[in-house]
Amino acid sequence: MLYYFDSSILLAILLDEKRKESALSCWNSASVRVSSILLKLEAITVVRRTYEHNKTKLESTWLTKKTQELEEYLQEVNFRIVDEDIEKVIFLRKELGRCRTLDAIHVATAIEMSKIVPNEEFYFFTFDREMLKLAKNMRFQTNPVSEEEDI
Repeated sequence: MLYYFDSSILLAILLDEKRKESALSCWNSASVRVSSILLKLEAITVVRRTYEHNKTKLESTWLTKKTQELEEYLQEVNFRIVDEDIEKVIFLRKELGRCRTLDAIHVATAIEMSKIVPNEEFYFFTFDREMLKLAKNMRFQTNPVSEEEDI
């Protein structure tokens, strides 16, 4: 089975959000984790931005600790680069226009990666409502999300 993760799951863990336990449950249930290279880029950017906006409230070592924690999580993920195959999916799948650009790239990457296994063996984990709708429309297995967990 393949488990695709977008950044909302990993960031909920790293930033100790109230939905952290749900995110950890998703993360820990996965045997093989996959994602777009965007996961790395989004996660480090948000971690750094969080530190910049909250420097006065956070310990001086917070950024170093969170960056190390991020690197440990990222070692558990198999990444797919954004290439012509992903571009083709975005051009062919008009429904990807329902979400933001980076989210569309995540979903397009998931579509490409889902070709490796039968649909019932591909999971798409996110806290983003629009991405969840698209994933369900594509018959991916998804994580349950309560109203308070939704982005």
